[in-house]
Amino acid sequence: MSPALYIFAKAPIAGTVKTRLQPTYTAAQAAEIAVLLIRETVALAAANWDGPVYLATTPDTSHALFAELAARHVVTLRAQHGADLGARMHEAIAHGVAHHGAAAVIGCDVPHCPAQVLREAAARLARGRAVLGPSSDGGYYLIGLCQPRNELFTDIAWGGADVYATTLARARALGLEFETLPVLRDIDAPDDLRAVAPSFPPLRRFTL
Repeated sequence: MSPALYIFAKAPIAGTVKTRLQPTYTAAQAAEIAVLLIRETVALAAANWDGPVYLATTPDTSHALFAELAARHVVTLRAQHGADLGARMHEAIAHGVAHHGAAAVIGCDVPHCPAQVLREAAARLARGRAVLGPSSDGGYYLIGLCQPRNELFTDIAWGGADVYATTLARARALGLEFETLPVLRDIDAPDDLRAVAPSFPPLRRFTL
């Protein structure tokens, strides 16, 4: 079976998404940026992931953007399930492993991820290797596993600067070895957007 990819996306409702972009950008602009990031991530994954792709959404699947993307691309809508981010990621991984043999979760903050990185992550998972993509802020943008390991997702200070290091330490304690993907910069704050935009044209209109 081919590994599954779960794209984690939050409904792009003004005032609830990309709040770290404010006040440089208005709540409406931040939501518009969120829409772009989701669109670009889904298009990237649909074109380059060798396996099933799920758009895993919160708080539910009802936002019009999600239905539009599911109709346009070969992706399956699925709601996120769990009390916090870690629980939701673990649940998605467990679902993917049960149905497809291996699974990865990626956020929508790295639509500039090179296509080859996604293809390589899928290939490594298909060979039975766990993969982890570090972000420059100390977190990670992609995690892929061949077995669900709840220990990697519990009691983590999500959004903190030591998420990646903590995950690696937990993995070592479990006897699990990750193959590391290239470091990428998450688009969270205005400085991130300005840093990524020169090499990622879809973002440039937000830096004018």
